[in-house]
Amino acid sequence: VAERVAAERAEACGNGKSTGYQIRLQSRLPRKQGSILYCTTGIVLQWLQSDKHLSSVSHVVLDEIHERNLQSDVLMSIIKDLLNIRLDLKVILMSATLNAEKFSEYFDNCPMIHIPGFTFPVVEYLLEDVIEKLRYTPESTDRRPRWKKGFMQGHVSRPEKEEKEEVYKERWPDYLRQLRGRLYSASTIDALEMMDDDKVDLDLIAALIRHIVLEEEDGAILVFLPGWDNISTLHDLLMSQVMFKSDRFIIIPLHSLMPTVNQTQVFKKTPPGVRKIVIATNIAETSITIDDVVFVIDGGKIKETHFDTQNNISTMAAEWVSKANAKQRKGRAGRVQPGHCYHLYNGLRASLLDDYQLPEILRTPLEELCLQIKILKLGGIAYFLSKLMDPPSRDAVMLAINHLMELNALDRQEELTPLGVHLARLPVEPHIGKMILFGALFCCLDPVLTIAASLSFKDPFVIPLGKEKVADARRKELSKNTKSDHLTVVNAFTGWEETRRRGFRTEKDYCWEYFLSSNTLQMLHNMKGQFAEHLLAAGFVNSRDPKDPKSNTNSDNEKLLKAVICAGLYPKVAKIRPSFSKRRKMVKVCTKTDGTVNIHPKSVNVEETEFHYNWLVYHLKMRTSSIYLYDCTEVSPYCLLFFGGDISIQKDKDQDTIAVDEWIVFQSPARIAHLVKNLRQELDGLLQEKIENPHPVDWNDVKSRDTAVLTAIIDLITTQENESAKNYAPRFQNERYS
Repeated sequence: VAERVAAERAEACGNGKSTGYQIRLQSRLPRKQGSILYCTTGIVLQWLQSDKHLSSVSHVVLDEIHERNLQSDVLMSIIKDLLNIRLDLKVILMSATLNAEKFSEYFDNCPMIHIPGFTFPVVEYLLEDVIEKLRYTPESTDRRPRWKKGFMQGHVSRPEKEEKEEVYKERWPDYLRQLRGRLYSASTIDALEMMDDDKVDLDLIAALIRHIVLEEEDGAILVFLPGWDNISTLHDLLMSQVMFKSDRFIIIPLHSLMPTVNQTQVFKKTPPGVRKIVIATNIAETSITIDDVVFVIDGGKIKETHFDTQNNISTMAAEWVSKANAKQRKGRAGRVQPGHCYHLYNGLRASLLDDYQLPEILRTPLEELCLQIKILKLGGIAYFLSKLMDPPSRDAVMLAINHLMELNALDRQEELTPLGVHLARLPVEPHIGKMILFGALFCCLDPVLTIAASLSFKDPFVIPLGKEKVADARRKELSKNTKSDHLTVVNAFTGWEETRRRGFRTEKDYCWEYFLSSNTLQMLHNMKGQFAEHLLAAGFVNSRDPKDPKSNTNSDNEKLLKAVICAGLYPKVAKIRPSFSKRRKMVKVCTKTDGTVNIHPKSVNVEETEFHYNWLVYHLKMRTSSIYLYDCTEVSPYCLLFFGGDISIQKDKDQDTIAVDEWIVFQSPARIAHLVKNLRQELDGLLQEKIENPHPVDWNDVKSRDTAVLTAIIDLITTQENESAKNYAPRFQNERYS
């Protein structure tokens, strides 16, 4: 946008001219006075740390505020308070689809301006119209509506959703009567009764695309689907028909997991006689604009993550779109000529859609936000959050505050501890911040920064359609038997850096062979530089180069890296139990709170049976059809003892045991248990001192206490032989896991 505006003003972008931009890792700044800066919400929140009245800014324009993401909600609240102090500040809130009244009320009934935009008319069709038009009959033989099929397993329902479903059930018979009255055919009404509301009917979409191609005018087709599996299946469905294999069609999948190479085709106009079919997630609703779209097929679902505070777990499911989503999708069809939008839900469902998606603040964990509130000195956490447009529940706030206290980032008075200050300054969630600090302290910085960047952005792997099996095999190859998704990313990144030094061609071949995205790898590289800047500014390292030899003395020590991963991810621990099922050799995995969980199919550990130890740590646990650990790393007992929770030594039926947080219990001779406990106390003391007075560890100073303690711990972690771990029989404290 900045470059476009600069061009319209016949100037260069940035370079002290009148227009510039600043995003997380890039900037072209305009002159100080009388200029426009386009930037992200996060950048403004960062300025507020050093200039809480935004004194160098005269006008703030917040765009796309209907999206209601976490940061824009927080910024709106801060600016609302700021308007009482800075009476000269002008604020403009903008959006294309908005219930302006709600925002106006929040800002003390400020004035509203409606600017009509021009789009071509778009004809909308509902599911019954599509079925009638195609004379479509679903494959399904099960004619009972969903609510008669018993409870859907694995679905976490929220009360307000259940209420909607009740209303839907009640009104359904009436709705069918109305349709008969409006002269829809009996076969259409039969088809509607057979449709399974829970799934997107991909056969119907394929039939509709075929109809458009054969019967309607020219123009690109944009299909909205909730996720990767739907996109992949529809792609296969189309490619199985001879017609779509010809060069008269360009079919482009759009999803964050897909390689970006073929995504640039999206924007190119096709030659005459060639039709473009784009199959996308909601990324194509607002983030990108495809000008030549004439037909939109709205699958009616969107993947949404929710955070279940009762069970402390994120859930992800395909939900019905909101009216605002549907309106955005329809708007994508009328940009260059009159268009058509096919919504694949019936009229009754359309009348019951929510107006808007739930704001992000009501469906995500709040730890990172709580630290931001403290570092920006915005007052008590619960008090500040209560002033937001849609305040999160008290349970969600208390859960986040308690997590931060357990992490020792907040004290009992809810003030930032020295550790909390460092974690608040690092632009990542607190657990990952802690991992970064440990990486600096134990001098294995570079690989740990790679892991931290990939956990806070995304891993660099892509999955081309139809190549899933090969991609899995390549990822497994890169894991080099570390039994760790996190170290697999480190290996992939290191390989990329080596091939990059040998030139563009080699780098491209490497990414192609191992299914890696060079854009994502570049982003991770830039993020690592940013983390290192923060560590240098805080005094933890000597250089802004993540590869500085002084910060990487121990970077080749795999066992130590696993221990540092454990330090960041604890208490996200799962226990491995061998499973002796006849069908397939797979281990069983359980966590303290959920019982049995599954390792996600994308993980390198999904089919692993030869583990050295019985413990895994993980970063993302999500409930979809069942509970999955998306990424995990095998860790040894010593990792958990040194970097886990509180240690206690007990006697158990004449056996000496040592336990972490009283639930991860190991048998161990009392002498070893006391040695570990004393070393652990030394480590905790050293950490406290380093956090309060950051300075790099000098590994050459053999006489210093720091070096002695760290070396002893590294030696114990590294030389603990696999065999000794086997008879370190770990087990859960409560017997329901046995």
